Amino acid sequence: MKAKKSWDHKWYTDEFLAELKATACTVMDGGLPVTVKYAPDAGSELAIDPRLLGGPLGRNAKKMALLPDFLLNRVKMRTDPKGIAAFRKNCDQVSSAVCVRGGMELLDRTVIAADGYEIPIRVYRSEGCQPDCPCLYFMHGGGFIGGGIRPYDEVWKVFVEKFHVVVVSAAYRLLPENPYPMPYEDCFRVLEWIHTNAALLDIDPARIFVTGDSAGGNLAQYCSTRAKGTGMVRGQLLLYPTLNMFCVEDAYYRLDGRNFTFDPKQKKLSRCVVRQTELMVRSLDASLGIPGPDPMCNPYTFEAAGNPPTFLSVGALDFLKNDTIAWAHKLQDAGVPVKVVVYNGMGHGYLNAMGVFPQAEDVVDEMGRFLREFC
Repeated sequence: MKAKKSWDHKWYTDEFLAELKATACTVMDGGLPVTVKYAPDAGSELAIDPRLLGGPLGRNAKKMALLPDFLLNRVKMRTDPKGIAAFRKNCDQVSSAVCVRGGMELLDRTVIAADGYEIPIRVYRSEGCQPDCPCLYFMHGGGFIGGGIRPYDEVWKVFVEKFHVVVVSAAYRLLPENPYPMPYEDCFRVLEWIHTNAALLDIDPARIFVTGDSAGGNLAQYCSTRAKGTGMVRGQLLLYPTLNMFCVEDAYYRLDGRNFTFDPKQKKLSRCVVRQTELMVRSLDASLGIPGPDPMCNPYTFEAAGNPPTFLSVGALDFLKNDTIAWAHKLQDAGVPVKVVVYNGMGHGYLNAMGVFPQAEDVVDEMGRFLREFC
């Protein structure tokens, strides 16, 4: 009988992480340079990461792959109260392994919104954080209807330990109970609070970076967009962000599958990995109470110029690769410094699996280097 993995330590060695880093190469997507990496034990450069196959995304893909195509194309995500409750339960699960033991300070407090609501935030710091150090402000994913702070604790402990940067994470109010655009207003309010209270946090107000994964990437982009010209945002780091939730097509954004190349031996299984994120995007945009594309919810279809330096990362089997690569092109066309990292064999969501997916630690290293470059 195969022994169960322990959550008390990382599932991979430092040597394995180094091997993953060594697979890095630069490929050109038109005129856009993209750094591509893959897990050395995947079997091929395009094969699905074996850790993903053992997780919820992989298990669901295996079940979906048994369906004939005409049924697969009809599968929908439940967005009724029971469906949302199940989705939230999944988002709240902690999927990380212990990587940092001690030496870290976590402080919980609240930020007062315009309507008096107390927005929970968590501040991560260590003794290595020097006075006036940079700050990374994080907005979690969860399709705007789920997610929270706790599942990302290990990620930010690792980030602080490695790069000695103060991290602030916000638990903004969720849709649909809190009507659109409440999550956006909450997130920007916290950004304003961080900037105004830089002395309290012992950070440099001129070196605040915003970051988020999935829906949080959308919210981080909104903060950058709204803060244009204020000096509040030094840079942004968007991980598999949803930036074009209404799937508006143009020269860079196409829904014909051209952004996806599958391992020939795993073609349908890979398609089912991609399909799961597509279901989320196409189901949620109709149930969130968002009337249509605007600069807040659908930044892709609006002005790219004036954005701060941007780091982008996505899995090669994530439907949101469409958003990520297309937005990188637009930013580059607008003269914005852009860095793109794609992980072959990965689907949607790896940041919160710190210590389980080596890609989570690798992307933290990439984010830290990007931050240092633009500090």
